[in-house]
Amino acid sequence: EEFPFLPGQYVDISIDTTEGAIVAGYSITSTPLQKRAISIAVKVIPGARAATSLHERARVGDTFTIMGPGGGFYYQRDMVNFMVLIAGGVGITPLMSMVRYVHEARLPVEVTLLYSARSPSELAFLEELKDISAQSPNIRCLFTVTRPQGEPWEGRVGRIDREMLREHTLHKESLFYICGPGEMPRQVSETLRGLGIDGSRIKTERW
Repeated sequence: EEFPFLPGQYVDISIDTTEGAIVAGYSITSTPLQKRAISIAVKVIPGARAATSLHERARVGDTFTIMGPGGGFYYQRDMVNFMVLIAGGVGITPLMSMVRYVHEARLPVEVTLLYSARSPSELAFLEELKDISAQSPNIRCLFTVTRPQGEPWEGRVGRIDREMLREHTLHKESLFYICGPGEMPRQVSETLRGLGIDGSRIKTERW
């Protein structure tokens, strides 16, 4: 069936586990342009029963109850001409839907994505984002890792800090979307306000 949603929104999925049914929320990574299907990206996290069950037990043909979409963290066509997307770790998932949407719909929106992960192998969608950036002159994707841990990496090392934000994101008319773990969204939001960005132009979401 048709499943209308906005890029950045999430669904709640009821998942049968060995300890009974539980409900977990996952951002939609596909775009509304993809009809009759949605995609999610699920990271295995120790102790996360729903994610573990999906990875270890889910099979093609299984049926799930999906509720939603939900969430006020979304992008809508014609909302803004400039967007800055800031992702930490698996916080890339709602932002991936936005990047894909702008790219696939060929929208005249200037998009800058700043994406940080602990190691290169944890940069989900890395090759796809590189391809999108190469194909779309209006989409820039910038990556940084905090701990290369011996993996091959020639890019930036370190967190998304004041210097990186000042260098790449200070268009005053931009709308900022920040998604990441723990205190990361709040800290980046405070840094942006310290750089003169009005708080009304900053949207945050934790995972």
